[in-house]
Amino acid sequence: MDTNENFLPAFAITPIDGRNRHKVEPLAQYFSEFALDKYRIFVEIRYLEWLSVEGIIRKLRESEKSVLEKVWGDFSIEDFKRIHEIEKTTNHDLKAVEYWIREKVQKTSLMDLTEMIHFGLGSDDVNNLAFTLSLKDSLEKIIFPEIKKTIIILLEFAKKTKSFPILARTHGQIASVTTIGKEIFVFAHRLTTEFLNLRSVQLTGKINGDVGNWHSHYLIFPKTDWIKKSDEFVKSLGLTPQLVTTQIETYDSWIRLFNSLRLINSILIGLCQDMWTYSSLGIFKLKVIENEVGSSLMPHKVNPIYFEGAEGGLELGNSLLYFFTDKFSINRLQRDFSDSTVRRNVGFVLSHCLLAYQSIQEGVNRVVVEREKMEEELIGHYEVLAEGIQSYLRKKRFDRPYELLKKFTRGRSVDKKNMTEFIGNLPISLKDRNYLLGLTPASYTGLAEKVVDTYLRKDLAALQK
Repeated sequence: MDTNENFLPAFAITPIDGRNRHKVEPLAQYFSEFALDKYRIFVEIRYLEWLSVEGIIRKLRESEKSVLEKVWGDFSIEDFKRIHEIEKTTNHDLKAVEYWIREKVQKTSLMDLTEMIHFGLGSDDVNNLAFTLSLKDSLEKIIFPEIKKTIIILLEFAKKTKSFPILARTHGQIASVTTIGKEIFVFAHRLTTEFLNLRSVQLTGKINGDVGNWHSHYLIFPKTDWIKKSDEFVKSLGLTPQLVTTQIETYDSWIRLFNSLRLINSILIGLCQDMWTYSSLGIFKLKVIENEVGSSLMPHKVNPIYFEGAEGGLELGNSLLYFFTDKFSINRLQRDFSDSTVRRNVGFVLSHCLLAYQSIQEGVNRVVVEREKMEEELIGHYEVLAEGIQSYLRKKRFDRPYELLKKFTRGRSVDKKNMTEFIGNLPISLKDRNYLLGLTPASYTGLAEKVVDTYLRKDLAALQK
């Protein structure tokens, strides 16, 4: 069996690099082995340039800066292969990157600086920055925009359906009336709130030597304020410094990020389950796409597969995100290597999240609200007015109205005729009777529409900041 790179999707072990590769392809530039090496090279080059700026090594000429920029900027698949040829000897991936950079500058005017490449750095000084930069970039350029797009689609759906009355169901049983738009807006509003929290997480990085004490830095250049300078270097990469560490960065900012992302995914799981249920109840119909097949045996089927697929993907992603937050919070003594194995799978998790966000967007766009079905249900369930009627009678000091309505409505369906007769027999004024007779399930939606109107614009404005 030929499993060379030309046939990778066909022989991929996971669907991420198989059937779904075309949907998650953009993440490869952040989480592939090629991407990791390029980010490592970027950090090494920026560090060497920084040593020059700080006067630790000689000043670089402009032409030499250009050479260094090309080392990482022009990184190619052939360069990647060369690094992994070197790794066959070193059996150490980061050291192979260092040696490759040395090779690239060996025949240039930078040759005298080759021994200062990777000066004083532990592997995780480079790796923590490379991994965190790749995570940061993938979030800002791929994941955040997809979450935002998902929320906006839900907000638009909520706005469009804010006045569509529907029977609420608490405990799975018929309850007071709400609107489709308000119920979907609950999800959108929660997502907006947590998305702003997610977006505000400051990812951290460290560069402080083999066990976090700048040993060789201080030994060779004792007059340099390494704590201050390292703080400035991490900031120059767009990260927040975390310089009180062991050999590895603490991962605490990753944990905060993953917890927030997990909450977003959990909210979306709830959305998927509700959208599936509304479809099952016939309240939602799914658009028919001419050449698609819903079932290999039953020609009539149009299934809510996008919500089902998203639910499964989000559950898988969340199980690993939970594991990440647990795993990354602990490391033995100054360092063990188990986190490195786990860290390489962040892209796998984000790929499942990305697929789920795309599926939810497609699923919502395929939903058609069956207003006739909703109206038909409302007409047959006047018992949902019992809450309002007994509350109104309480205000009028009617004796034991709750118990009266309970006896009339509990456990049974009440139509308009039944309710009209019931209200007609109440010993109340004509004015009160006419007021109660004017109630219908479709009109008994409280402030559902106003809730959407009040908060939706605020959420949209917050998302645009």
